[in-house]
Amino acid sequence: MKKILFTFSLLQLGVAALFAQQKLLESSGKKPSWAKQLVETGYIITQGNSASLSDAQQKALLLVKQEIVRSVAEQIVSAGTHVVQEQNRQLTESYTQSITSKASKVPFLQGISVSKVEDSYWEKLRDKSSKADFYRYYIKYPFSAAQLGKLVAEFKEEDQKITQRIGELEALLTQVESVEQIDAAVDELGSLASTLEDSRKEKVSLLQSRYRALYESIALLEVEHTLGRLTCKLMLGERPVKTSRKPQVKSACAAIAQTLAGDACSIAYRYDGCYTDVENFVEVSYRFGHKNVSHKFLIPLR
Repeated sequence: MKKILFTFSLLQLGVAALFAQQKLLESSGKKPSWAKQLVETGYIITQGNSASLSDAQQKALLLVKQEIVRSVAEQIVSAGTHVVQEQNRQLTESYTQSITSKASKVPFLQGISVSKVEDSYWEKLRDKSSKADFYRYYIKYPFSAAQLGKLVAEFKEEDQKITQRIGELEALLTQVESVEQIDAAVDELGSLASTLEDSRKEKVSLLQSRYRALYESIALLEVEHTLGRLTCKLMLGERPVKTSRKPQVKSACAAIAQTLAGDACSIAYRYDGCYTDVENFVEVSYRFGHKNVSHKFLIPLR
């Protein structure tokens, strides 16, 4: 308790020293007590500084959102962890970044606006050393313990959905049926990794690498090849894998007449320009991720 009072006294001295360097030029009225103390139960009080009054107001409003986010993060960490202070600080930072990245999906955070401000106060000040004039805008924004609890619950629910989705993608890794599934999983995991700031980020990045590695395991297998028509399919290890993409097909001697994509790829070609004294083939190739999957199928002239 003594340490807290000592810290608060130092803070007051610091604020007093700061204001001694500034001259009040204009204000919106008598400075309210909440703007002096910068703390009041059931409210978040912030102040924003800028060369223009409107910009100072917006900065103060942004700080309201940031303070709410930090309050949610601190609540989550204090409720779910029992670790030393330094670890708590790091966890709070991680959760703060995670919540901030999801702010666009949280209705309450999106609903923070000037219209919901309970009280405000502004001053026009001059810095005595630089002679520069600026505005300081104070905001008193209602934010109760019940609202904090609701936000914490919302974040935990959203966070649980992410954990569940990571588990689903991990289970689907061995059940891939199409190349498009791999593409979608790589994109989704990349998006998740960009929003996570906790231990799951590394897990998601590793899972994304495992999905990308599937491209390396894809190969082309001949199903049937009679003169003039080739049927082949993609294999992922021992399992067939589909794709909606058409392959690139070329040949040094054959003229490709038709290429049909589906569960298997069907290629019709004319072979009248091929001769038995050289090696003739039809080359089929795909591009998956950063991997080229190709195979040269010999034309059965002999």
